[in-house]
Amino acid sequence: MSLRTTINANIGLFWVSYKLGAEGIGYRFLEHITDAEIEAYGSNLEEAFENAGKALEDTMVDIEEIRPNREELIKVEGKDLQELLYEWLESLIAKQDTDGMLYSKFFCKISRRKKDFILEATVSGETFDPERHEQKTAIKAPTFHQMMISEKSIPIKIHFILDL
Repeated sequence: MSLRTTINANIGLFWVSYKLGAEGIGYRFLEHITDAEIEAYGSNLEEAFENAGKALEDTMVDIEEIRPNREELIKVEGKDLQELLYEWLESLIAKQDTDGMLYSKFFCKISRRKKDFILEATVSGETFDPERHEQKTAIKAPTFHQMMISEKSIPIKIHFILDL
């Protein structure tokens, strides 16, 4: 069982909400007027992508209320890591839009084939239940605007914006 802590900190003019796992690595929501601006962290690239997925789900509903009842496989490809991140986030939004699926557990494996990157993920969750899942906001799509993946230090940092 992983320990989760939510910390709200007033930093200058901006409120930042952190969701941290037992390792002290997770994601945070940054203040943005019209969209969801997120930083996700990980001790490696796969964990950072997992936390980006968790942040996306937590934008739509309280991730703590999603039961990992059903396991699925998701595979996406990208010509670079930013495109891979975009495709990953877009696939999670599409699963929610088409199948009503929400996920709370993620296991990502990233590999490289020639010039492309491949992400294969095992995700666990359940279908949206309006009785248990209070919807926070709908997500239209991820954007490439201000998208950044920094592998220069640990933790790995991913920065992205979701169009709401």
